[in-house]
Amino acid sequence: MRQAGWVHVYIDDSGDGGYKFGRGSTSHLVMAACVFRHPGDIRHVVQLIDGCASNRRMTKEFKYSERSEQTRDLFFEVIAPAKFHVRTIIIDKSTIYSEKLRESPQALKSFAIRMLLTKNYGQIRGAKVFIDGDDTKAFGVGDGDYLIRMVNGESPGTISEVRHMNSLASRPIQLADMVAGAVLRAVRTDQPNSSAHLETFKRRLFQPEGSYWFFKTSRQIFDP
Repeated sequence: MRQAGWVHVYIDDSGDGGYKFGRGSTSHLVMAACVFRHPGDIRHVVQLIDGCASNRRMTKEFKYSERSEQTRDLFFEVIAPAKFHVRTIIIDKSTIYSEKLRESPQALKSFAIRMLLTKNYGQIRGAKVFIDGDDTKAFGVGDGDYLIRMVNGESPGTISEVRHMNSLASRPIQLADMVAGAVLRAVRTDQPNSSAHLETFKRRLFQPEGSYWFFKTSRQIFDP
């Protein structure tokens, strides 16, 4: 059950903002937000992920790019009963023509976060947003006030607070990483892809609470 006026959003990405295609850059950038509407749902998902870590005898955090296929399979099986929705933006970097976005990986990631949070069709209001503290520089959002101004300036009332977390100590941020990694794996064209993990949480992407936005730009200059 939802708790009125209570929204927590955990954000992480998968892929990179680079354009060295064929030389290490990913074909796509994925930004994912795991949205919770009751504190009990966060406690539940933490318990589920802790149980998965115990099963795999893991002391490190869950990161999609670093875990084995068996661990990924178990992770998505374990979180099946959890209550949360996923909002994601998928950027095919070959369709980005803005010089500003192409020249700065930070600008592209900042733009992705802005789009992810502002184009929410009334589903995110007064939210507390949590981002991995180590990623803030990479995301181009060095401080919370900047992100609040950036998002609320376009979509007033979306964010009430921004907190930087250590992903090692935050299971929900690890969840966002795993979700983003699964989406990237399903869409990327620079490596063999698979939608097996995405299929396990596809229902969480259903609109309006969730989103699966395959973003492509026109030949237009965006100002992130």
